[in-house]
Amino acid sequence: MDFEIVYPHIKKQSIAMMYVRYVFGLVFLAAAVVCPTVNIVLGGRAWSVIVLWSMYMVWTLILKAPLVERNLISQGVKLLVMTVILLILIDRLLYPGWAAFVVPIVAYGALMVLAVLFFVNVSKQRHNVMPLLALTVIVMVCSAVAMFVFSETRWPMIVLASTAAVFLIASVIILKSRLISELVKRFHIK
Repeated sequence: MDFEIVYPHIKKQSIAMMYVRYVFGLVFLAAAVVCPTVNIVLGGRAWSVIVLWSMYMVWTLILKAPLVERNLISQGVKLLVMTVILLILIDRLLYPGWAAFVVPIVAYGALMVLAVLFFVNVSKQRHNVMPLLALTVIVMVCSAVAMFVFSETRWPMIVLASTAAVFLIASVIILKSRLISELVKRFHIK
């Protein structure tokens, strides 16, 4: 019986990259202690939370990239989720009132880019469809909830939810049985 290696081979890291990761790790740890301390001592708004989340984004997306599911679509989904969280933190902690209008527009743009990346090469990208489908379902649910909470800015939510719904329907139509096989592979169901 022949076995096909699915996971990528672990490549040896260069010494320079290990050194860069080590230095950034020390800088981030120092900043994780200094920023909240300065924020507490000086008082005011909680800007240190935004600094800590931004450092976490840099660490997760650039310095500590995953071995498995390291593809453009998965990284794009992760970038979108982290950016939306950062925008909501900025809205709630520093300058309130604009996130209900801006976050759906940013999410719409990112969702369109990810959809184009997916549909350009469906046969190769069908293995990466699960994070994108999960994102579209979450976007549709969050948009529906946000439409009732933020009644004054409904049109960005409507556009975002309808775009996610169109992408979901198009994915199901194009992938058909391949989507079911991907679900079986992902969740090991029979």
